[in-house]
Amino acid sequence: MARGSDKDFVKKTIHKSGQVRNLIYHSIKRNMLFRACSEEELQDLIDAFDTSNFKAESTVIKQGDKGDLFYVVQEGKLEVMVSTIDPNDESGNSTQDITVGVPYVSGSSFGELALMYGSPRAATIRAKSDCVLWYLDRRAFKGITGSYKQKREEIILDTIRKVKIGDNILGDVLHSSDIDAMALATQSDTFNRGDVIIRQGERGDAFYIIESGTVDVFTTKKGDEAVARLTCGQFFGEKALFSEDVRQATCIASSDVKCLTLTREDFVRMLGNLQDLIQ
Repeated sequence: MARGSDKDFVKKTIHKSGQVRNLIYHSIKRNMLFRACSEEELQDLIDAFDTSNFKAESTVIKQGDKGDLFYVVQEGKLEVMVSTIDPNDESGNSTQDITVGVPYVSGSSFGELALMYGSPRAATIRAKSDCVLWYLDRRAFKGITGSYKQKREEIILDTIRKVKIGDNILGDVLHSSDIDAMALATQSDTFNRGDVIIRQGERGDAFYIIESGTVDVFTTKKGDEAVARLTCGQFFGEKALFSEDVRQATCIASSDVKCLTLTREDFVRMLGNLQDLIQ
């Protein structure tokens, strides 16, 4: 699998109060760009945010400029302006600034495209009052998320190698390229606390690796008593890769859970029948 971290990047930690950390956390938590980040990853990203003050009427970012900073508003109010051709000018050479959308206030964020692509700014952001902003630069974002991506890839590969189906351990019977292909075919799924992920007696079609959170395992024989608690790096449902037999246990999320999921259909499409591979 590809290794995404920047080897030259060294994470820095900028001191901030617990209140500010909480503000940034809730702001980025609801931003789609950070949705796949683990809690630990979010905290490392929050560490890297630095602060900057802007006076009223000053320009924070200018439309068309290349950007590499993402901002979270701590204090103040900002407006979003887009420069367009003035329809009243027949020559088409003059422009006018139009205010669009709603103002940014405490807890708002903007500039996320700069973290992904370093693309030119799509609008001008201007301070309407004195503002305190926290910003994250693209290099820090790429460095931190890249290092976590590498860790996740290593966990996935290591976990798949340890999966035992019958008398066979996948790491002993599959080529490394097959294991890489399995890892690439996984998809991320999230479950809320109390969600039933798999149910005993139902036909199984997917294998799960726990990326974060905990999962309790129940059987009808033990009733309401959990027979095991699975945590990060552990797996369940592996027999679904081998056959369409019914589930032998019920697995319920005992906290909010993020899993990497591999369906039998995807496995067979990429690698063929597992029974043939391990013979």
